[in-house]
Amino acid sequence: MHAAPENPTPHTPDLVERDEALAALGLLLDKSASGRGRIALVHAPLGGGKSKLLHDFLETVDPAEGLVLSATASCPERALPFGVLSQLFQTSQVPQRVRDDMDALFSAMPAREEAVGPATAGLPAETMTTLRKIVLALVDLAENRRLVIGIDNLHEVDAPSLRYLASILPRLRNVSSLVVMTDDTGRRATSDRLRTDLLRQPNLHRIDLGLLTRAGVRRLLTQHLGAAEAARLTAGFAEVSGGNPLVLQHLLSDHRAGLGDDPRAYSRALLNCLFHGEPDLLVVLRALAVLGHDAPPQRLALLAGLDVAAVEGALHALNSAGLVNGTAFRHPTAAADVLDDMPAADHAALRRRAAELLHAESAPAVAVAEQLVAVGHTGPPWAGDVLLEAARDSLSAHRPRRAADYLELAERTGGDDSSRAAVRARLGRLKWQLQPPSAVHSLAPLIEDVSAGRTGTHELLDLLWALSWHGEPDRVHDLLRQAEARWHELDDEDLTALHSVRTWLACAYPAYPGGTPRPPAPAAPYRAPGHQLDPWSTAAALAEDLIRGDATRLAARADAVLHTARPDHHSLWNGEAALLALLCLVYTDSFETATGWCDHLLDEASTRNTPTWSAVFTAVRAETALRAGDLNAASAAARQALDLLQADAWGVALGLPLGTLVLANVRMGRLDQAADLLAEPFPEAMLRSRYGLHYLYARGHYRLATGQARSALADFLQCGKLTRRWALRGTGPVPWRTSAAEAWLKLGKQDQAGLLARDELSRLSPDSHRARGLALRVLAAAAGTAERPRLLEEAVDVIKECDDKFELARTLSDLSQAHKAAGDHGSARRAARRAWPIARASGAETLCREVAPGPPAPVEPADRPARKAPKGGAPAAVATPATPAAAVAALTTRERHVATLAGRGYTNQEIAAQLLITHSTVEQHLTRVFRKLNVKRRQDLP
Repeated sequence: MHAAPENPTPHTPDLVERDEALAALGLLLDKSASGRGRIALVHAPLGGGKSKLLHDFLETVDPAEGLVLSATASCPERALPFGVLSQLFQTSQVPQRVRDDMDALFSAMPAREEAVGPATAGLPAETMTTLRKIVLALVDLAENRRLVIGIDNLHEVDAPSLRYLASILPRLRNVSSLVVMTDDTGRRATSDRLRTDLLRQPNLHRIDLGLLTRAGVRRLLTQHLGAAEAARLTAGFAEVSGGNPLVLQHLLSDHRAGLGDDPRAYSRALLNCLFHGEPDLLVVLRALAVLGHDAPPQRLALLAGLDVAAVEGALHALNSAGLVNGTAFRHPTAAADVLDDMPAADHAALRRRAAELLHAESAPAVAVAEQLVAVGHTGPPWAGDVLLEAARDSLSAHRPRRAADYLELAERTGGDDSSRAAVRARLGRLKWQLQPPSAVHSLAPLIEDVSAGRTGTHELLDLLWALSWHGEPDRVHDLLRQAEARWHELDDEDLTALHSVRTWLACAYPAYPGGTPRPPAPAAPYRAPGHQLDPWSTAAALAEDLIRGDATRLAARADAVLHTARPDHHSLWNGEAALLALLCLVYTDSFETATGWCDHLLDEASTRNTPTWSAVFTAVRAETALRAGDLNAASAAARQALDLLQADAWGVALGLPLGTLVLANVRMGRLDQAADLLAEPFPEAMLRSRYGLHYLYARGHYRLATGQARSALADFLQCGKLTRRWALRGTGPVPWRTSAAEAWLKLGKQDQAGLLARDELSRLSPDSHRARGLALRVLAAAAGTAERPRLLEEAVDVIKECDDKFELARTLSDLSQAHKAAGDHGSARRAARRAWPIARASGAETLCREVAPGPPAPVEPADRPARKAPKGGAPAAVATPATPAAAVAALTTRERHVATLAGRGYTNQEIAAQLLITHSTVEQHLTRVFRKLNVKRRQDLP
């Protein structure tokens, strides 16, 4: 019988789902006592726990009943002749005499001596003598107790030892013995014939150890970490480990050492497991990491320097061990980590061989380029063309960041000056769409390329746009003059392009002297926007319409442009055309159309992976929400836009999202937040750009809200100065005249305010509903008390056409005040009631407080004399039918509150909200009030 260890447990904590295997070995040990030798072959994949199982089993053998001889084979000692056989006799339980005899015997034996299988016929006499001595020594050792031999890693046993074992084991069949050997299910046999001889033994029993199930993984984790932690970690550990016990042990060790969240934890476990395997496994795994999961065995073999059979065997072993799933790594970082573990020179050499191999097989350019980029290899003469093709393919697949990587390497591969300049231009365009600050560093060499004539007109145009974005109008002007100086060398298409940029520049930097269009007249005919082939002409046409302020034509052209203009990787002007078109829709109050196009373009920018355009279109989305009066949505979108790009990435366009966010905060009453935003630095050139209009307009309203009327007036007038070169027939991007009129009102200058408001109204087209409504509201504030309600009623009707919730609520609030000033309290209440839910929906907190219904006043006794209107003030309220004092006194306090609010014109829902009661409770109170006071209409309530 085999003895149980101290503090008995079914097995050690690290050994799970091995109960049946341990029980089978124990049963074989018990049966060996009958004088019949037994052989057990334990099969398991690499890291499958076979060594642990053998060790734990041998520990259970009672030394008084069984003599344990053990040996462990290993790959480094495979070349040591008789290494395993000699280990068997090194235990202290073997008498020293026997150990010395065996040492002398093995030392004298030639390494190439052969012993073939269980048959003895044909063996040399010397071999037979040696074999007999070994067998007799083993039999002698088993004379008084059973012999238990354990050989770990049969697949690593040196050839001489294996040859003799094949002959020794059959001769122990009639000896009380148990031989337990472990073998790797994923390894190829060292010798097929010897392996066959071993497996044909009639007394051999095979025990297969599989990978751990999910339940087994959970059991192991529970033993180490407790049930709660095990429940949380089981799914992840089971997935990445594949159920491999050795990998699990390493993962557990890292987790318990506080390294569980380290992404390299799995890779360390994988590499530690492979340390115990054949070298070919790591070689194949590295080739797989380089070539990817879709690489066929033939390609892996060429890269690994092995034959196809060896690669297939290694893949089988890796899968059997759960280390890979097919040809896929089980963890997303494993492939990179496996390669990072290599010496840098070896990794680079492997990548170079992979690139050459793939190129020779005419693999896709991206596959070849990946190998080159991984180690920055530029050596092969074909590398430049492959990298450029890979960049084009990556852009088509919406992978601009990878395309930029290919272009960066392509620029270093050589070629003439013009070729490198073309690559730099493409790279600069991509970098701007990914992260504009990184593109700034490439502007200087691009300027040098343009000045030296190494690039064409299209590259020049993209450079001009990028310089404009980054606040360099002087550079733009200089480069334009250089190009125009060579006008006689340019064809009509190039001249048209320069003319377009000049026109557009007058809109981009409205106050910049160099922005005045003055190019040579192009010979090319003008084409309608929807049919233009080049985006800069489209942008120029939109800019020209925006400068003229023709709202009707502007909206129609913008919508037509958006059906064709899309940001892409071929020209920055495609995005500029789409951006301008969106802003034109916003400026013409086409909020619904603008929102739809914004969402569409945001989807495309997301698909194309261009964060810069995503941020820009989100900023336009914010401005659209602001002008529609949805302050919460405007604030959220503007903040999102600013989060998508760091501040220095915005260039002068920072004025758009920053201005939107400032104004949204001002209108929501968050003046401290607005002040913090205005304290942020910005490019000086922003205030000279069209984006500066948004910033100045917002800052002006902040100053207006904080009692700085003169500074606010200066900001609004600066908006006017910026656009004075424009032949505006409408309001332009911001209604600066109306806001300047508001500032004049704060300064007590009603006449100046009225003049500006009327000037604004005279310029507006019939479709400019929002701007007209704003101007009418300010004009009403500058008008007399009697005229004010009429103007505000007209403003309300006009603003409703554009669906600006904030401006509608603000105008209704003004209307309420105007009616109150005129003594019409009923109309005042009705206007305030209309304003409050709209203000609340818009997110205008300060405005909500201004128009919110006040707390109910106590109901006065009916016998109290009516209050007379002040002399010259509003007329007295219309008297209600006389109500007996006793009837009023019969009302409860809550009924008096409800009656008071109902008499003031509040709806049941508004009363419920004010008193924090339900709608049905209000109805019940009113029913009792009507009955007690004997009235039938709300108007008859006191």
